[in-house]
Amino acid sequence: MLYVAFDDIGRCLVAREDPDPARRAERADYGGVVAIRFAPAQHDLAGGAPDTTGAGLLAGAQLAIVAGATLAGSALVSPLLAVPAGVVAAVYVARRHNLARAGLEQRWTDDHRLLTTRPEVARFRRAFDAARTILVAWPFLAELVQVPSPRAEVTRSLWTLSRLLRDHAELAEQYAGLNDARFGALPPEASVRAALDDRLLRVETRRRSVSADIDRRIETLTTLAARCAGFVRTESALHTAYEAVRRADETLRRRTPPPDEAQDLAERTAAVLDAYRELTSRPAK
Repeated sequence: MLYVAFDDIGRCLVAREDPDPARRAERADYGGVVAIRFAPAQHDLAGGAPDTTGAGLLAGAQLAIVAGATLAGSALVSPLLAVPAGVVAAVYVARRHNLARAGLEQRWTDDHRLLTTRPEVARFRRAFDAARTILVAWPFLAELVQVPSPRAEVTRSLWTLSRLLRDHAELAEQYAGLNDARFGALPPEASVRAALDDRLLRVETRRRSVSADIDRRIETLTTLAARCAGFVRTESALHTAYEAVRRADETLRRRTPPPDEAQDLAERTAAVLDAYRELTSRPAK
């Protein structure tokens, strides 16, 4: 399952776990890709990082216990023994807290990708719209293509795209920083100029390569989406045409003219009257 949320200031969060488990937001499941729409100012996409307050409170409590034990040891045994032991214990508690916090943050980062620049968000939206079209249209193609669902391929494609787009934004930011440094107030003879030129070239080369990969992946999705939508439109038009023919045939069968009950009477009467006139119009002998 992949969750995609756009906010009202132009950012996009792509996540492999529900960013709003309380389900306060509007959501639409397209068969593996869930679109989430938050009310304006309701949710801060960047503020969805894990809450480490609990871990901090636990670490603080442990440090308080260590401090108390150190004081007690100093009073009961000897400060020369208790203080070093307390310092070691405090360092251990702090290190464990930092490792736990880093682990929580890393797990959140591994499952959440925030796109903040408008060009990257616009490119991802194109891919997302294409993916949505594919997923909605697929039931009409599944039997023909012999693939029950494209869910796995589509979600992996969007997830990979989110990483590439974030990498592209970081490379663009690095290039801007290098460019500012290169053409800033450096002394003409500064040896770092060569390193800056080299990094500018390498970063720009890498950025162009990533951008081309992104464009290729988006083109794959949009092309597939266009084919799926075209197939559905064609099938819908054919169905409409066949249905129109069927209904016309039913109407024609129902509207076959019934026999004219008065026609036989009219014909017989006309024949009799004609014969009668013929007889009465003959001259008498």
